[in-house]
Amino acid sequence: MILEIDGSHFLEKIIISIVILVAVAIGLRILYGIVDRVFNDDKPGIEPREARRLVTLNKVVKTFARAAIWVVAIIMILGQYMDVASLLAVAGVGTLAIGFGAQGIVEDVMSGFVIVFENQFSVGDYITIDESHYGIVESIGIRTSTVREFTGGLFIIHNGKIDRLVNFSKGHIKAAVDVSVAYEENIDKVTDILKTVCHDVFESHEDLFNTPPEVLGVTRLDPSGMNIRIISDEDATGKFQAEIILRQKIKEAFDKNGIEIPYNKSVVFYKESKEQNNGD
Repeated sequence: MILEIDGSHFLEKIIISIVILVAVAIGLRILYGIVDRVFNDDKPGIEPREARRLVTLNKVVKTFARAAIWVVAIIMILGQYMDVASLLAVAGVGTLAIGFGAQGIVEDVMSGFVIVFENQFSVGDYITIDESHYGIVESIGIRTSTVREFTGGLFIIHNGKIDRLVNFSKGHIKAAVDVSVAYEENIDKVTDILKTVCHDVFESHEDLFNTPPEVLGVTRLDPSGMNIRIISDEDATGKFQAEIILRQKIKEAFDKNGIEIPYNKSVVFYKESKEQNNGD
């Protein structure tokens, strides 16, 4: 099938094409405004997780709407120069021809829809993919999603390849700090010191904690010392920073109060020989 291009009234068609492009630009601006109003993450009283979901939906809806509008606009512009029915027929044959090679793309796009509308994860969530890649979700696109790993790298994965995922941001995430102290230390004294540290850290860094840090108690008796655990509810983005600050302040408090943190020690016993004693 050969497409015949109609070159008559060329100037008129150019003007119409320009009008269509201007209408697309204006339409996209209006559409973006409507989407921003519907998926507004700045609403008062909205929860952080719902805000992240609205940000994700905002981006995805804009992406799909932009693609749909541009497809319609291009068909309208090309329809002035050739028969649209013939064009669509050719496009259909071409789509069928390359469809077998584009199954992965279709799978990625459909998986992207499912991820967003089932709210499996959102931008800003802390997730683990395939038990080996973990970090904060930076974007969810039509074909791929990106995760900023804690090593600094940006992990990019096709949506259709995400089959094993753990989302730590569904509800609150637990921040946990384990502290080991020597058996010689007074457990009540150590617990009081840790409670004071937790109170002071919460007062000075309240933005990092959803709940005040709590001394859970002795959770393990190791060969070299007692393990005491401190827990707190966190958002995924503040978990690691909160744990770092807690460990730092605990070390400073232990140094100040002379609390010993157990470490590997070597004790050497020296026994004098009988011959040496008789000689003396």
